[in-house]
Amino acid sequence: LRRALEQLGSNKLTRFIGIEKDKYVQTKEDIYKKLETTVKWLSSTKTGALITIERKMSLSSYIKTGTIVNAPVTPELLETIFYEGTRLHDGAVVIRNNKIYAASVFYPSSSRGLTGKYGARHRAALGISELTDSVTIIVSEETGRVAIAYNGTLESIIIDEFLDNLKEAMDSIPVNRDSK
Repeated sequence: LRRALEQLGSNKLTRFIGIEKDKYVQTKEDIYKKLETTVKWLSSTKTGALITIERKMSLSSYIKTGTIVNAPVTPELLETIFYEGTRLHDGAVVIRNNKIYAASVFYPSSSRGLTGKYGARHRAALGISELTDSVTIIVSEETGRVAIAYNGTLESIIIDEFLDNLKEAMDSIPVNRDSK
């Protein structure tokens, strides 16, 4: 019994008895599906949101403007963060290494002129996509419409195609920022 308890944390024993070593370890597919669930709810309730997924380029200098969260990605937590009454609802959430790393993070706005009705979230998302290789999901609080910013572009998304659009953005080859 003592030997079994000593080995409870080992991979072999935990897999054998069906206990996950870390139940919060999530694959990128898990994250994408949770983001889809979250974005559909935020869109349907017209809850504004900015969710940035860090890729190879660090967002550390921007994260300093926010609050470290370091929690698993769950629809419930993201919906709570973006609820208008909370202290963290302004700014962006940054997902780093498949976790909600920070919230209430602020980015520089794009100086590019946008045609159509775009708010501060869209300008911030476009701004960070011009400076880094990150992918940012935007939900408009006025219309509930969803967009994704990456590689210096802003694309409106049909909600039923969100998952495919997110995967396409995440799999895109980042623009070489050194040549700008």
